[in-house]
Amino acid sequence: MVDSATSWPDTIVDFFDLAKIAAEKSTFYGGSYNALLNYLFPFEQGYMVVPQLKRSEQSKAVDFTADFTAVFVVLYAEHPIFFLEVKGTNKLFQMSTRQAADQQMREQFYNLFDDLQINVLYGVSAFDTQLCLYTLARDTGRIEPDAIHMDPNYVIDTAPEERWGIDLLTTEGEQLLRQVVTHIEMMLEGDK
Repeated sequence: MVDSATSWPDTIVDFFDLAKIAAEKSTFYGGSYNALLNYLFPFEQGYMVVPQLKRSEQSKAVDFTADFTAVFVVLYAEHPIFFLEVKGTNKLFQMSTRQAADQQMREQFYNLFDDLQINVLYGVSAFDTQLCLYTLARDTGRIEPDAIHMDPNYVIDTAPEERWGIDLLTTEGEQLLRQVVTHIEMMLEGDK
């Protein structure tokens, strides 16, 4: 349940609470995160939230009921300013799923880089309401957090679970997202 000190609108909190009860990823995709992003980036201010659905490469040939990743790209004046990729919470404990999520985030930065107009592109990887914040600096091309490289001789956790240590429905999670939105707005103001 939500941290009582957060100030998310009740409707958004209700969407996430219902999704947790239903325990269906599609509920998070279609309702909760879409509502949250449209609240943070209102269309009346010129933002467009573009939902996409991706299926993992490994699952395409193996299983038609396989894992999907919902991706929400936020555009302003037809340029990316933020994106969020969400997976189901039951997979956070799996090293291979976190590794795939980390790789998908890095690929999304590559996909959006050529259209980038602001100095920093923020991306969030979410498992349920557990968040990992990523950034891409336009001038250097640096993505943070740093990648942890695999070694063919060892099993290495390339995306430690602790990276998803912030819960969206806590005060800390709300403050993090609101700070990101404020920074994006400041960058957009600087471009005007």
